[in-house]
Amino acid sequence: MMLKMRILTLALFSVSWLVTLFTEINCEQERPKAEDDLLVLTVATKETDGFKRFLRSAKHFNYTIKVLGRGEKWRGGDYMSVPGGGQKVRLLKSALEEMKEEKKIVLFIDSYDVVFASGPKELLKKFQQSKHKVVFSAETLIWPDRHLEDKHPHFREGKRFLGIHWLCA
Repeated sequence: MMLKMRILTLALFSVSWLVTLFTEINCEQERPKAEDDLLVLTVATKETDGFKRFLRSAKHFNYTIKVLGRGEKWRGGDYMSVPGGGQKVRLLKSALEEMKEEKKIVLFIDSYDVVFASGPKELLKKFQQSKHKVVFSAETLIWPDRHLEDKHPHFREGKRFLGIHWLCA
């Protein structure tokens, strides 16, 4: 079977920024998606207050959550001083490889500074309305190196820089 991936970003209420990412695996044809088709993946190595808020909001709106890296030592860098996140990408890659035969839509999202503001039905509706195979989160500011700003094209509409939480090669 042929593997297809879709990535979609939708706006969710976030304490410091809005970041989400969708991946659909092994979709052979376009069809309406049921709430059971959605799985939320997040990386959380510590049980912070923000993480607990995230889980409460997920439970309130009836999302299915899979936490990656729980209980592991964080080796992804200190995001305030140097670029990091390699550990997060490796955990996501491993999780996606494990489920490559499943027909799921996967929402990959931060959990320390995000809460859900609507349920899976609304999220899936917006996903389908986008009619795009790949959509990334976007931000107003470039981080961590603002000197690279001039190397990015300007847009009439929308934000200019890919979100810092996901790199797709």
